[in-house]
Amino acid sequence: MHDFLRAVGLLTILPVRPPADDGAKPGRAMAYYPLVGALIGGLLAGLAWLLGRASLAAVAPLLPAALVLAAWAGLTGALHLDGWSDCCDALFVPVSRERRLEIMKDPRLGGFGAAGLILLLLVKLAALQGALESPVGLLTLIAIPALARWAAVIAARAYPSARPGGMGDYFRRGVGRREIAVATVLAALAAGPLLWRAPLLWAGAGLALLGVGGLARRQLGGLSGDVYGAIIELAEAAMLVIAVGLR
Repeated sequence: MHDFLRAVGLLTILPVRPPADDGAKPGRAMAYYPLVGALIGGLLAGLAWLLGRASLAAVAPLLPAALVLAAWAGLTGALHLDGWSDCCDALFVPVSRERRLEIMKDPRLGGFGAAGLILLLLVKLAALQGALESPVGLLTLIAIPALARWAAVIAARAYPSARPGGMGDYFRRGVGRREIAVATVLAALAAGPLLWRAPLLWAGAGLALLGVGGLARRQLGGLSGDVYGAIIELAEAAMLVIAVGLR
């Protein structure tokens, strides 16, 4: 239970007070990242349902998706969006590895980061509107955040740390086979109701993981907390695009 509360406290702005340090390795909480993702998705699905009952789409077709996306960013404290923009600033400029790491620590938003953030949100907004029109739209909205956070857990286990001793390295300590197994089971349970559609979403999450993880390893020598956030954001965007066709 303590590990789950730590995961909720890290990944959301929900008023959860993680327990005091009990000596457990921080990476143990990663086992519950998909469960936290499903919780986020459940809250978003509830909001989408309420907006649907209010028939807002009949007056302003894009408004329900925009409100759900705003709530999505708000529930996470825009934590992963920050990681995405930092990665865009650092990974696409022709500088040294050391300079890339410095850019990722810089709180200022650069041109690549701004462009990447705008494009990501546009894609997510358009795809979210289409996905919510599907008969399984609410179930999809629960599954996508869970699978995206599963991808981050796999990345923490599969790739080395770009900055040993950094925050990303700290939170991945203790990620082992148990955490991978628990995270995978929880992600499967979240996606299970989608039946044959679930493997397509898994594929989207996996491609995002391989794409961002591979790029970060080449450019940085490993992954950091910002890269985990970027994986989550790209995985969510990819799965939303895929979900548009899930009827």
